[in-house]
Amino acid sequence: MQTQPQRARRAPLARIVKLGWVAFLLLFTAACHLEMYDQPKYKALDGSDFYPDGASARPLVEGVVAREGLRLDETSTGRVGGDPEGAYIGQIPIQITPELLARGEQRYGIYCATCHGGNGNGRAAVSGLFNPRPPSFYDERLVQMPDGQYYDTIVNGKGGMYPYGSKIQNIEDRWAIIAHIRELQKNPPPENP
Repeated sequence: MQTQPQRARRAPLARIVKLGWVAFLLLFTAACHLEMYDQPKYKALDGSDFYPDGASARPLVEGVVAREGLRLDETSTGRVGGDPEGAYIGQIPIQITPELLARGEQRYGIYCATCHGGNGNGRAAVSGLFNPRPPSFYDERLVQMPDGQYYDTIVNGKGGMYPYGSKIQNIEDRWAIIAHIRELQKNPPPENP
């Protein structure tokens, strides 16, 4: 049981703590000025006194990948004549070298093996989480599929497959992955569950 003097000592301390919180909240709200809400900024094509050329927009950094106005040919679309609505090309349009196959194996391991499996049978550790499961590259439908359709699927996705066009930006890397898949299809694994 607390005595009267102990309770009397705690009461001022509690008041001080409450007053401290109130003071903190008042200072905190006083710090929110309209300058934080209406921050100075440049709008498109505004002039600037800060940069010597007087423009607020800065030139693009070297090596920036354009999203529009790209070349449209068989290599970049996987379609005959580069027509985005045309038929798929049948064969890989770049030269297949041992270096390209090695690059394709590496890129396949990074982007594709997680779902399609290291050997392409569609039975990776996470593939059971998908319904339907990712297909095996040894299915007759995928063996007969034109290379351009593989390319289109990598870029734009299909069904439950996420589009990888923004992840695999290098066109040769996309074709390298397809070349690796074609190599896998030449030597199917002994057991295809």
